[in-house]
Amino acid sequence: MEPSQPNSENPTSDDWAGARGEKWLAQLGRMEAMLAPVDAPLIGLLALGGAARIADLACGGGGTTLAVAAAADPGAAVFGYDISPALVMFAQNRAKSVDSAPIFAVADSATLAVATPFDRIVSRFGTMFFTYPPAAFANIARLLAPGGRFAFAVWGPPADNRWMSIVRETIGTLVDLPPPPVDAPGPMRYGDVGILLELLNEAGFRHGEVQDWRGDLAIGGDLQPNAAAQFAIDSMSVTQVLADRGPELIERATRALAERFEQHWSNGAVRLPARVHLVHGTR
Repeated sequence: MEPSQPNSENPTSDDWAGARGEKWLAQLGRMEAMLAPVDAPLIGLLALGGAARIADLACGGGGTTLAVAAAADPGAAVFGYDISPALVMFAQNRAKSVDSAPIFAVADSATLAVATPFDRIVSRFGTMFFTYPPAAFANIARLLAPGGRFAFAVWGPPADNRWMSIVRETIGTLVDLPPPPVDAPGPMRYGDVGILLELLNEAGFRHGEVQDWRGDLAIGGDLQPNAAAQFAIDSMSVTQVLADRGPELIERATRALAERFEQHWSNGAVRLPARVHLVHGTR
């Protein structure tokens, strides 16, 4: 087993503004296909009826934003904000052919300011990467009108997200991985959802509740095991530890992961269990 490089599996907001955002864009279609099952239950918690202004924070390529716009009442104004210029440009282009399309703009959720607050705020897997969460959530609270509703999706504990932990385990047989830092920006930051609920309460949100979504995610959509392994290696932040090791180690990791994925091939996809905390409430 080779020694690890400095920890690079916990991208921050600044990372998403640059290379990480562009890496996500390169895998966007496959990533959206994989994460799509979370959209409907998340959007359902917003109770969109009557909402005039709706914001999707850390909207990525705009897939969830478009789903929100389709579910909203006619005449609702839907906005999508992301820190990555590349992702926002993609979202703007895909929205050109949509009636009553959302408005997309480059913005950091931690510092975004608007003249008129929103009636609803949603974020799918975008709130785990703030450099300083208390200030970021306090700003988001200011963006939401009194009585407005929010819904955030965050990943549950690693043990309940085998689609992610299996990748880390496989790479860990080849490279010495340090334990993920506690409370650092990263996808598993709010596996203990109580931490997030406390932050939201301190920021001024009220009536915070958690509804868990559990189900199997199809890795990369409908990919065969070899392609699914390549997708995981290309897209997941933990695999950054392989980037400077050369193609031979990356190839070994991809082969090893494909072998493990073959054990989870079912109904035309590699399917692995996931648990998502859907955190919702009001201001």
